[in-house]
Amino acid sequence: MNEYVEAWTENDLNNGFTYQWNPDDGKSPMLKITKSSLGTYGFCRGSYVMNYDPFGNGKIKGPPTEAMLRGTEVHNAQEAFWDLVDTEEMMEHIDDPNKLVKSFMALYPETNDETTSSLYKGMASWSAERFIDCVKDGTLEFFKPVGNEVRLNAKFDVNGVQVHLQGIIDRLFIHEGSYVPLELKTGVWKDSKATHMRKEMAFYKMLLDNATDEEKIAEGLDPNMEFGYWGWFFPASNYIFLEPVKARTEQSVLNSMQKLVDSYMTKEFPFDDFYKKCRKCGLFSVCEKGEGGITYDW
Repeated sequence: MNEYVEAWTENDLNNGFTYQWNPDDGKSPMLKITKSSLGTYGFCRGSYVMNYDPFGNGKIKGPPTEAMLRGTEVHNAQEAFWDLVDTEEMMEHIDDPNKLVKSFMALYPETNDETTSSLYKGMASWSAERFIDCVKDGTLEFFKPVGNEVRLNAKFDVNGVQVHLQGIIDRLFIHEGSYVPLELKTGVWKDSKATHMRKEMAFYKMLLDNATDEEKIAEGLDPNMEFGYWGWFFPASNYIFLEPVKARTEQSVLNSMQKLVDSYMTKEFPFDDFYKKCRKCGLFSVCEKGEGGITYDW
């Protein structure tokens, strides 16, 4: 059976949190949980071990996929986009939607990749449409996000076990007097993704709710404002969705956190191998359950 580490890096000790949490050692930094780590655990517990190395045996990584590289590039471009947007300049093209789209498009980097270019066009078109709506509604002051890549930390209690939540929210807008996190996804939208997206947004809500006022103020946020809605944007499918927050989804996230804590308590992280799931995993080529190990005749 794997054993937990009994000595931590200086960085982990200074931060006070780690993925190499030892529940049997009172001196251990607390368990770090992010949206990505919790999502990976929910996808496959064995994949969690390979990605986050809870036992200190070393991470196992597969080669980056084209989709992963494109996702990073587009997310970086969208962050820079909002830093560059000047609403006064865009007002010069308010009567010409085509020029408005081109003006927004010009804020994205040039690319020779057709898929990436198509994503930028979809994102620019949505921004132009929303800009026009904001002008018509007299809400132009809320066009730009109040938070662009908002990094937050929070302490959270999981049935008596204190953990550390950390996350970066893509964008925070204001709608009807409350915050709205809007997550950008570069893949193709499927209705089956809705439950997962709600859990990601609920994690962000729990993160914001439990962050200190000082933490929020440091990120330029109003400590008295809460999430009222959440949403996601899939430009590859021209799909954007917004809905009021759902309390039951928060309970689902809490249940997932409890399962993660339980795995640490029991030192059990079995593979959740299933051929349809495994074929989509970025670690398939190096996993003992995939091409990196035994090849099953599924």
